[in-house]
Amino acid sequence: MSKGDTLYSISKKYNILVDDIKELNNKQDNNIVIGEVLKIPNVNKEAKYIVKKGDTLYSIAKRFNTTVDKLIEDNKLIGNILSIGEELII
Repeated sequence: MSKGDTLYSISKKYNILVDDIKELNNKQDNNIVIGEVLKIPNVNKEAKYIVKKGDTLYSIAKRFNTTVDKLIEDNKLIGNILSIGEELII
């Protein structure tokens, strides 16, 4: 950890969720300290997301620090209609 790092800034850097970092490191809160070593989930694997009630392409793109256009392209979507339970590549 470096001065100014937060779990949020680290999650954006590696394009992963804060909750994934917390889970892998058995953290109950968002507190981190300078010099702390964190495990980062494997970022080389293809990430998948299951659409939940209320999700939109915009909200999913924002959550995973990507764009709606990239989600549409990667998932070969036609239009922006999602179905609950649909699996998306992130």
